[in-house]
Amino acid sequence: FINFMRWSYYRPRDIVTLLTLIKEHAKDKSKDSFTLDDFEARDFQRAYSNYLLGEIKDQLSFYYQVEDYDTFLKFFEFLKGKDKFTYDQYCCAYDEMVDYLKSVDRSTPQFMHSRNEFLQFLYDLNVICYLERPKEGKALIHWCFKERNYSNISPKVKTELEYQVFYGLAKALNLGRQY
Repeated sequence: FINFMRWSYYRPRDIVTLLTLIKEHAKDKSKDSFTLDDFEARDFQRAYSNYLLGEIKDQLSFYYQVEDYDTFLKFFEFLKGKDKFTYDQYCCAYDEMVDYLKSVDRSTPQFMHSRNEFLQFLYDLNVICYLERPKEGKALIHWCFKERNYSNISPKVKTELEYQVFYGLAKALNLGRQY
């Protein structure tokens, strides 16, 4: 159950999709339950990760052009496989992305006009969270979908910290193994 919650945005449709996909990708389709091995299977995790990325694509295609979505995906190549990164590493990846766009004569999408604007965009989309590390105790993980409420409709991402890509998206973005 904890893995289901960790890999979802706590939306019922995510849980239903998780269950549907795990049923489709289970090794033994005749059984009435699934195991942790079924949940950790690559093909299942890839299918679910692609589902989450498809949700982002749908959201972006409503407001932006197809080229902007392609640029959004291209950014993650500059993280060189890291699914956890510091602000400085993020800034280097962002700068490499901007240089790449100039080299192929493409304009910067509206959501990428500055480092911090794009960082906020990633946070708003729940692609990344930020981690605050108190002097004592465990890191505090801040996800936009958890922080958002009636009194804080648009929570802001903090800079100069460590960030992590959403667990469920890492496979579709080819993150988790450094290159």
